[in-house]
Amino acid sequence: MPYKSTDYLYKLVKSLTPAEKRNFRIAMNRKAKSSESLFMGLFDYIDKNNEYDESKIIKTVSGIKKGQLSNIKSSLYKQLLSYLRLQSRNNSINIQIRENIDYAVVLYNKGLYMASLDLLDKVKKTALEANKYSSVLTILEFEKKIESLYVTGSMYPKAQQLTSDTNDILGLLNSNHQLSNLSLSLYGIYLQKGFVKDSADFEYLTHYFKNKLPIVAAEDLDFYGRLYFYQSHVWYYFTAQDFPNYYKYATRWIELFKTEPQWIKHELTFYIKGYHNVLNAIFMSQRYDKFKETLQEFVTIGQGLIKKMNEDEYSNYILIKSTHEINEFFLTCEYEKAIEYVETHQNFLLQNELGWDLNRELSAYFKVGCLYFCNDDLDSSLDCLNKITNTVYPNFREDIQCFARMLSLIIHFEKGNEILISHQIVSTYRYLSKIQHLQKGLKAILSFLRKLSKTNENDLKEEFIKLKINLESIEGEDFERRPFLYLDIIAWLESKIEGIPLRKVLQRKIVSKAN
Repeated sequence: MPYKSTDYLYKLVKSLTPAEKRNFRIAMNRKAKSSESLFMGLFDYIDKNNEYDESKIIKTVSGIKKGQLSNIKSSLYKQLLSYLRLQSRNNSINIQIRENIDYAVVLYNKGLYMASLDLLDKVKKTALEANKYSSVLTILEFEKKIESLYVTGSMYPKAQQLTSDTNDILGLLNSNHQLSNLSLSLYGIYLQKGFVKDSADFEYLTHYFKNKLPIVAAEDLDFYGRLYFYQSHVWYYFTAQDFPNYYKYATRWIELFKTEPQWIKHELTFYIKGYHNVLNAIFMSQRYDKFKETLQEFVTIGQGLIKKMNEDEYSNYILIKSTHEINEFFLTCEYEKAIEYVETHQNFLLQNELGWDLNRELSAYFKVGCLYFCNDDLDSSLDCLNKITNTVYPNFREDIQCFARMLSLIIHFEKGNEILISHQIVSTYRYLSKIQHLQKGLKAILSFLRKLSKTNENDLKEEFIKLKINLESIEGEDFERRPFLYLDIIAWLESKIEGIPLRKVLQRKIVSKAN
């Protein structure tokens, strides 16, 4: 039976560029050993086929036997990684530092202690300039080992200096690790729960943030310390739905790179994600002119850097570029253009050929589902939402899972699927019962949908009006804005009350805002 294409080796081969494949073949052909020819046969098979099937490999690739396949796969994987590491050496300061540390180990093992110390001193300076303090600590520990075991002629002053340097580095590492841990844990809270839903959520988040935030001033930190400091504030204010402060710290994030542009090449993905958060903050504030200007700035910067991007950086650039190009359609309400865009780019938007994580995948399905709904394509919208609702993801993006279920119920109402509505309301309640805090707006919508099957058709308009008045009173409350960003339920209710398409109401609101 064919294996799914989740094998690491398969994915690694498929990720190679044509130039990398060609150069790898040239490098391996130089060795010209029989063992290499076997794993090169496996390499060629994977390269030419879109399915990883071991039974076909054994039949197709000459010389490979079933008992050998595991070892051949392992050898090919190691050779590919070794080759790619060598090719990446000039573009990665981390690889360069580790490589020189390894050379120092070789010299040490040969008894060339002074040569080893000299090389360690040089690479330590490089690591310090790059703020790679974990590597600096490794180097210091190695230096201390050499100095403690062998007489080098500078024992006492060197020992004092090494002790002092180690204490300084440990202090820097401690503050940086506290901030990076805080940033990561805040992001984890967001991925699990989504935005704060009420004052209890807000108090928990605020207490957690203040309790874990080290007492430091951003200007006293190194580059990475400041980056993690700004990130921590970004995740806190984002999750708390404090969009002005979210924008403030996201802007500081990218300004950090602009004031120290030498870091862009080393941490391009962080730079790209900083722009994502700035754009997201502007979108949350619904400031279209500023959004358009910043998006163009981001695209221009990306186009200038795209030739220097590796696969990870390119994937993140395309992800963020497409995310905000879709967000722009929500700001302009140009839904027909939005659907054209989705259909043109659906390979990476919906089929996820760039391998984005689950968070990005669910977000894409939900946003595209909303676009189809606003364009009156209910079936396509439901197809996207089913990708979310047909699977339960425990402790992950509860907000999107909740919104998707609500929109699915609305679509089934629009389609007149009364039996499905009754079934889905039970299913939705079962899911929502596991969520401790449900926002008022979502409660009101769910309560409305539960009553629909018992509501006379002549009374529907009155029920729509009641719900609209209720949601309008809720919309301005703290923590209630999020559900209305991508799917304007109030606009949908207006469309039902007035008997006109949803997109017409949304476009009317855009004109009203402009005036």
